[in-house]
Amino acid sequence: MTKLLLISNRFPAHADDGASPFVADFVKGLARHDIDCTVLTPHHFADKYTYSDNVVRFQWGEEHKTIGSLPMVSPTSWLKIYSYFRNGYAEALRLHREKKFDFCLALWAAPSGIFARNLKLQTGLPYAVWCLGSDIHTYPKIPIVRGKIVDVLKDSARVYSDGHELGELASQLSGRQYHFLPSMRKVDYTFSKSEKTEKLFVCPGRVERSKGVFDLLDAFAKVAPEWPDWQLYFIGDGSARTVLEHRIEQYGLAKQVKSLGFVKGENMYRAVAKSSAVVIPTHADSLPLTFGEAMQLKRPVIATDIGDLKHFIERYKVGAVISPHAVDELVDALRDFIQDGPPTGSKFDECVNAISIDRAADTFVDWLSTQIEGVGQREVSVC
Repeated sequence: MTKLLLISNRFPAHADDGASPFVADFVKGLARHDIDCTVLTPHHFADKYTYSDNVVRFQWGEEHKTIGSLPMVSPTSWLKIYSYFRNGYAEALRLHREKKFDFCLALWAAPSGIFARNLKLQTGLPYAVWCLGSDIHTYPKIPIVRGKIVDVLKDSARVYSDGHELGELASQLSGRQYHFLPSMRKVDYTFSKSEKTEKLFVCPGRVERSKGVFDLLDAFAKVAPEWPDWQLYFIGDGSARTVLEHRIEQYGLAKQVKSLGFVKGENMYRAVAKSSAVVIPTHADSLPLTFGEAMQLKRPVIATDIGDLKHFIERYKVGAVISPHAVDELVDALRDFIQDGPPTGSKFDECVNAISIDRAADTFVDWLSTQIEGVGQREVSVC
């Protein structure tokens, strides 16, 4: 049995936790291949925890923020960052000495990839890195961190990316070839025969300005007077939620637009399943998890030309693509869906197969087996 250390910036505390839920699905996919996987992840606050001997959470002095969202002007933030790297790496080293892993996979080139590289330098444990967005889009803008990320990518056995555009950026940073490995949250929802499509648009995900939520509200405000029987649901929480709800009231749209906050998985899937379309107006992403959820629920999307969204939407005919920040284009797209309905000939199942998290696990394990076999052969030849 291959023993794998998986280091992740985020790991869900329970089934309905929004902390990168695809990682738990990926770990389940690995288990199908008889991979003994131990997850190392920072502790974060949750209303409950599903405990497992194979999930190790390290304390670092913060529960409610991720390391990337800490205010850099605060001295306490730097103390927490120091604790994050000190405690996290100490735990990674302890686990490796105890379990003697065969390989390490770092999800995000930073901070997780920095742990993995240090572990390789100290113990020789080989690692691969899976680029997932902020590690390539955001962290390299910090000069010191940029150099660390380049080293992580260069020293890894393989560089994966959950988007082609993201992978190209990683390649430009490091000169390393990337390999596509999709991230997708598995939807556990059974359609009811009584469910019918409603005059409803949904926007699931974090309520942040960078997710384009205000673009969508401004666009819907222009079509709402013409079609008063249509509704818009924002599903999720975030730092912009209070401002969003105030603006909904300010626009006089309280009867047509709802900000539902955090909604448990089954209830969220039900809302998506009965919607006419899922709107993903994001300003910066690779391939959002909400896209994969919409595909599994066979719902067309209206999405911005960000990351790989255009590639998959056009290839599988599953929706409409607009420019980011373009409210007028979004208005036209909403009107087209209201008047003409969703596109015909959509290939939802084919799209799901292309971005399946089980497929990602299979792909990684197929490659990992060649690495483990190679190590074994080298050890035999040395003997």
